[in-house]
Amino acid sequence: MRRATIGLGLAIVLLASGCNNWPHTRTEEAHIPAEVPGVPQLVGYLNDNARRVQAIQCPQVAIDCKQGNQRAGLDGMLVCQKPRNFRLRAKLFGQPAVDIGSNDSEFWYWISKADPPYVFHCAYQDLSQGNVAMPFPFQPDMVVAALGLAEYDPNKKYEVRPYDRYLELIESTTSPQGQPVQKVTVFNRAQAAPGQPQVIAHVLKDLRGNLICKATVYEVQVNRETGAILPKKVTLVWPPQRIEMALQLYDTQVVSIAPDRATALFHRNDLATIPGYDLARRTVENPGGLQRASNPPP
Repeated sequence: MRRATIGLGLAIVLLASGCNNWPHTRTEEAHIPAEVPGVPQLVGYLNDNARRVQAIQCPQVAIDCKQGNQRAGLDGMLVCQKPRNFRLRAKLFGQPAVDIGSNDSEFWYWISKADPPYVFHCAYQDLSQGNVAMPFPFQPDMVVAALGLAEYDPNKKYEVRPYDRYLELIESTTSPQGQPVQKVTVFNRAQAAPGQPQVIAHVLKDLRGNLICKATVYEVQVNRETGAILPKKVTLVWPPQRIEMALQLYDTQVVSIAPDRATALFHRNDLATIPGYDLARRTVENPGGLQRASNPPP
């Protein structure tokens, strides 16, 4: 199979460092306490918020993608359910352009402008073997973290690293590809103003400190029913691929997803008419399939 040209649409695949260039916040006007919170306080804050939400859906997502010097605007919808269920569908000029999904077993993505426009997929078990050729550093846990749904294990070993206006909660872990990485959660040290984030970024970097991907939160919204703080504007960056993606989420809702709907929503059965490509086995499936995507499941 020839190498797939993913192009601009790949920026949507991930949702997903010690850099000092975090979002500008109103710390000039806010008091920064001298005391540095410990691991229990930081992990407790994250888990208290995440446990208020099992799933969210956002019927309208404005997506601004950039790869190198190219830009494109997409309109989409997003649904996420802990721990790994995720679906993002987007259109370009009114036509289906992107379909990204994940469940407990596998992830997939379809991009209409890719060459060839296959439904690329991979089982997490295969991915963990570390021998899967990936056109991008897929990090499903970054998606859940960026959306405010990730729960942190209080029994794991963390490091807290304070700076003047922010601090980092650092965890040494492994990527889905089985590689050692550092996951960094960045907090604003001052009390966040209404609409501004207390958790300002989620970062993944390798052991040399090289940035793999970064999700920066610029605006948040409070869910009235649960009190959960959810992102309203998030920018995702993958420096090695020169990809950036800004997400503006409208009318985000905390929902309960029934098992039958989850089965339909978080599986790629509705993409069965499109040829598939198993990234682990490097095989094409249904090569004579139609080159079109169906409507999203209800």
